[in-house]
Amino acid sequence: MGRQTKQTDASHPKKRITDEILQQIGRSVLLVFIIVAILAIFMVWWAIMSSKQTELTLGSESAVNKLNGFFDGYIQMVEELSVNPEIHYVLAETKPGDDILQTEKMDTVYQNLVAIAGTDTTNIMAVWISDLDASILTQSDGFTSEDGWDITGRAWYPCIAGGSPILTEPYIDSSSGRTIISVAAPVYDRTTGEALGAVGIDISLTHLMEIMGQYKVGSNGYIFLLSPNGTMVYHPQTEFIQQNIADINISRNVIDAVTTPSGQSEFLKYKANGVTKYGVVSHSEDTGFFVISNLPFLEYYSMLFIMLAALLIVFVAGLLMIVMSIRKSAKSLTKPILELNQTAQLIADGDLNVTLEITAEDEIGELGESIQRTITRLKEYIIYIDETAEVLGEIAEGRLHIELKHDYVGEFQKIKTALLNISSSMIEVMEGISETSEQVSIGATELANASEMLADGAQAQASSVEELVATAASVTEQVEENRKGAARSAQATDTVTEMINENQKKMTIMMNAMNEIQETSQQVVGIIQTIEEIASQTNLLSLNASIEAARAGEVGKGFAVVADEIGKLASESSKAASMTRDLIGVSMDEIRKGNNIAVDVMASLEESVKAVDHVNEMIKQTSENASVQAESMEQIRIGIEEISRTVQDTSATSQETSATSEELAAQASNLNDMVQKFTLN
Repeated sequence: MGRQTKQTDASHPKKRITDEILQQIGRSVLLVFIIVAILAIFMVWWAIMSSKQTELTLGSESAVNKLNGFFDGYIQMVEELSVNPEIHYVLAETKPGDDILQTEKMDTVYQNLVAIAGTDTTNIMAVWISDLDASILTQSDGFTSEDGWDITGRAWYPCIAGGSPILTEPYIDSSSGRTIISVAAPVYDRTTGEALGAVGIDISLTHLMEIMGQYKVGSNGYIFLLSPNGTMVYHPQTEFIQQNIADINISRNVIDAVTTPSGQSEFLKYKANGVTKYGVVSHSEDTGFFVISNLPFLEYYSMLFIMLAALLIVFVAGLLMIVMSIRKSAKSLTKPILELNQTAQLIADGDLNVTLEITAEDEIGELGESIQRTITRLKEYIIYIDETAEVLGEIAEGRLHIELKHDYVGEFQKIKTALLNISSSMIEVMEGISETSEQVSIGATELANASEMLADGAQAQASSVEELVATAASVTEQVEENRKGAARSAQATDTVTEMINENQKKMTIMMNAMNEIQETSQQVVGIIQTIEEIASQTNLLSLNASIEAARAGEVGKGFAVVADEIGKLASESSKAASMTRDLIGVSMDEIRKGNNIAVDVMASLEESVKAVDHVNEMIKQTSENASVQAESMEQIRIGIEEISRTVQDTSATSQETSATSEELAAQASNLNDMVQKFTLN
């Protein structure tokens, strides 16, 4: 057990208290740090993401406000033009085919258009009015449409049907190459409410693009501007301008946000030309334009990555400081414990000449004082231990009568009492064992003799049973042969019975044939009688014919000769029939005799069949009895073999018992010798 314990300790190194303290406290601290880190990361992530979304939203909404402010002044201008009385007069007076420039008050209107265009020469390209029924347009720059100009095909025409100012889709001016957008408003007759035409301002978007280009989101973010139908009005990459958003490489969620605006700014994550971006889509309800602000993926998360790195550094540094502090505190706590452990190991090895120098004023100091008192008490107990060891050595040598010289105090008094009790108990036990061993030795000798006699008798029984088994096997074989012979005899009698039955059937067929011959012969006799009667009648007729021929004289001579021949033939037929009847009578007598003989033979065959059947039954019964006897003999043989095996087992057991008894006697003798070694007096 000691070796196994040492091997186990070697295979499983002891853990240090410092490491245990570090593990226990470190786990809790690490768990708290992880929870705090997760909460901090989540809060930082939420704050940064919220700030980024807010930054993108503010950028989009600021651009929308700037856009609304840009167009609000022009919308107000066209609304003021739409209620100008001179313009109302000019449009009302101009009829189809009239020259609008020759209309009264047109000069005043034209000067007003030029004046408005002069207020913003940077953005206003032209100010114009258009007559509906005359389908004509004139502008502040002097342009007037020619005949055939269709007002209904203009982009701003829907304002007349809608009844409110509109902004057209941007288009490229063919003469200047600038991107133009028209702000138009309808003009109605104040009295009748009839639509007279429209007024509008063509605005260059160059300045607006410059304004949009000044908006920056973060370091690398930007905004782009879309018209109500999704046409790109402004984009830092000029190749996208005038393209529809559905035709460029951008995620579907951006297209859906433009085609079905929700009325509120919508934050999106999308891809443009394969680059992941984050942005906000803002819709201007006043103008219908869309402003989309965006940031690249890396810039969107850059602050988060920086904060995570800073948090990681802070957490790692804090964790290292805590680990070092715990390790330092653990070392100061475990130093006196290590000293106590070394002292305990010396005590365990039997060295009590040790002194503890622990000055701690905590539980460890109290433990050191307790161990020191224990060492002092153990030194006092060495005397008791030495005497106890001496007494135990005497008991081991066989001297059971012991004497203790010292007065034992405390718990050692129990040891003294126990040793004295052991001495007296051992003496009583040894005396009892001595007496018992003598009796066991005598009984074992007698048991060995009886076992030897039993083994000899069992061996003799085994030999007799083996001879009986051989005899039973021989009888069983003879009974089996008798059974087989009886079976063959029964089979032969069955064959004879079948042959007799077959002959009986043939005899029956022969008797039936003879009966039929007898019946046929009787029928032939009846026919012969009929022939005799015919012959008699024929003879009588011949006689009558002869008489009549005689009466006829010469004429009847020929007839008389014929009648005479017929008479002779009738006589011969009668004789032949008589002879045949006699012969048939003789045959019928013989047939009767044959029938009687056949009947006797049939009776004999029936008796033979019955006798053979009786013999067959007896043989079958004999065969069945032989089978039963064979089975009984087989069971007897098996039983005798079982008895033989039992007797052999008994013989072997008896021999083993005899050997065991002899061994028991020898062991009892040894036990008695060993007990005699102890001094009982």
